[in-house]
Amino acid sequence: MASKLHQLQSKACQATQFVSKHGTTYYKQLLEQNKQYIQQPATVEKCDELSKQLLYTRLARVVNRSNHPREI
Repeated sequence: MASKLHQLQSKACQATQFVSKHGTTYYKQLLEQNKQYIQQPATVEKCDELSKQLLYTRLARVVNRSNHPREI
């Protein structure tokens, strides 16, 4: 058990080092790839509209799941 914990800590440390070294580049790439989805300039009205759309999407998913239960 102790060896598994040590392995996990080691992998977490490696992941932290990788993110600290490459995180900014990855973030900038992600922003560039998703530029078409970013609303500029951000306004309160647009945030409200997107928030409502997200709520309705989530509600539709819940309703859809309850109408089509998964088979086990």
